[in-house]
Amino acid sequence: MIRPGSGGLAGHAALALALALAAVPAAAEQGWPPKRRVPIGPAETLYYNGKIITMWSERPVVESMTIADGRLLDVGTTQLVGRKAGPRTRQVNLNGQTVIPGLIDSHVHPIRAALAEAESAIPALGNFDDLRSFVQSAKGEGLVFVPKVYSTRLRERRYPTRWEIDEYSGDRPVMLDNGYAAVLNSAALRLAGISGATPDPENGKLIRDASGDPTGLVIGARQLVAPLLRRRTASHSEMVEALARMQLGYSSAGLTSVGDRSQGPDGLRAYQELWRTARLQVRTTVTRIVNAERPLADVLAEIRGAAMVTGHGDNMLRMGPLKVIADGGILLGTAYLRTPYGPNTAVYGYKDAGYRGELRIEPEVLSEIVRTAEALGWQVTAHTTGGGSTDILLDAYAEVHRESSITGRRFTLTHANFLHGEAIARSAEMSVAVDMQPAWYHFDGPALAGVLGPHRMATLQPFRSIIDAGVVVAGGSDHMVKLDPREAVNPYAPFFGMWVAMTRITADETVHNPEQRVSRMEALRMWTWNAAYLTFDEDIKGSLEPGKLADFVVLDRDILTCSDEEFRDTRVMATFLGGREVYRWAPSR
Repeated sequence: MIRPGSGGLAGHAALALALALAAVPAAAEQGWPPKRRVPIGPAETLYYNGKIITMWSERPVVESMTIADGRLLDVGTTQLVGRKAGPRTRQVNLNGQTVIPGLIDSHVHPIRAALAEAESAIPALGNFDDLRSFVQSAKGEGLVFVPKVYSTRLRERRYPTRWEIDEYSGDRPVMLDNGYAAVLNSAALRLAGISGATPDPENGKLIRDASGDPTGLVIGARQLVAPLLRRRTASHSEMVEALARMQLGYSSAGLTSVGDRSQGPDGLRAYQELWRTARLQVRTTVTRIVNAERPLADVLAEIRGAAMVTGHGDNMLRMGPLKVIADGGILLGTAYLRTPYGPNTAVYGYKDAGYRGELRIEPEVLSEIVRTAEALGWQVTAHTTGGGSTDILLDAYAEVHRESSITGRRFTLTHANFLHGEAIARSAEMSVAVDMQPAWYHFDGPALAGVLGPHRMATLQPFRSIIDAGVVVAGGSDHMVKLDPREAVNPYAPFFGMWVAMTRITADETVHNPEQRVSRMEALRMWTWNAAYLTFDEDIKGSLEPGKLADFVVLDRDILTCSDEEFRDTRVMATFLGGREVYRWAPSR
């Protein structure tokens, strides 16, 4: 079912996308939101003698469960669930192993993550020596692109200059990138057409030395590095294969569902191809990204011309919210804060005591985007990493809410790292949910503390306050680069993210605001029921209950009784999707 509209993708591109995605069943045909359906039975499989953590309040921990037609038939005692077993029921002894619902990462970027290692693995880049080794070992002769380099995670706590990179790169162009800032060596500056005569951009900073020459650091202002980025456009087949590679990685981490938080038409076509050829083994809700840094009429035309809205699809591939980018990044010093960053910004590479960051969409424009998307049936979210941009997004939600209630629409705050009491209360009032990534707190907390000070750090990912206010917060990773669950930027190993929310231990072992810790079960809920709620799927996944999809994970330890450190290192032994095994751990030889 294609929703009619005007504008958006031009001509043949719009028609091609609409036809490509028309094969995905429409929400009306599948039922929206999706509902549980208890199979009639008899059971196809009986799992018994386990410790099954259901996340279901009626039966929190049980020993057995039965499955039929890809769904849970029943959970409880072996005597209870065995009543629907028949002579052909396969019986599986769990031998005391712990089972949990399939885990859900609310925020990943699988295609770009896999594309980053399409040619070779990217090593851990923790200091300048690591960057030197990577550049010197790069194959080929063209641009050396080093993705997701954050000064907050480098031992030197700063970016290298163009001249420092020139020492080992020679005349080969090098670009260190993180999406919201970039460092170019001299050859890359020439390739991009950037020189001392380049005007200072209005939407970022071109950092210069005392004589006015660019140091290589470009903050925001992506138009300045666009000539380099255009050289890295992936083909359709490359995107499809990248997405396929990430499927096994996510399954190995116990993820049965993910939320891809940023895709345009090309990415949607890659998903469609994987779905059509039955190679999609992780249930995916795809967020439709729209570039709002254009004339408003063009933005609204694209929104109105989208081929489908939230809910279109089936239980394997579904359209999620519409998203815009409202500010920069807190790891780059471009997130739009409530107050200026202040004098301690050396880690970001600039000095500007009055700078608050980059607000990429004017408030009245953001309100009109939200109003238009809401009227068309979209769930809405926006990237807001700073407190100031989060407040403006909540203002836009509130303006639309006064005209047409958004309660029940599950509008979402994406990142929203700095939630103070007022922002949390406003979110609760409008039933706005939060998509948050604890890995940021862990890896970047030490550097951010030096920039922001204790008062603002007190509002960094306040999970306890969010949950106590009744706001649904989902856990995710913002996985961006690399295939390995623990070595990726950012790690998508769910138990690591839960451990951070539970302990609030940062990379340098300090703890900020320990009163914001959550319990073990609350952390698990962030990656199960809460994440399912964000995508309107809580009636079919997020817990192990009769009628829900038989998505579950077998673990190597009892996560209810092990120590916190043991919890963090939990290994997934097997992952099941709809009752079918899609991953089983095998020890390395």
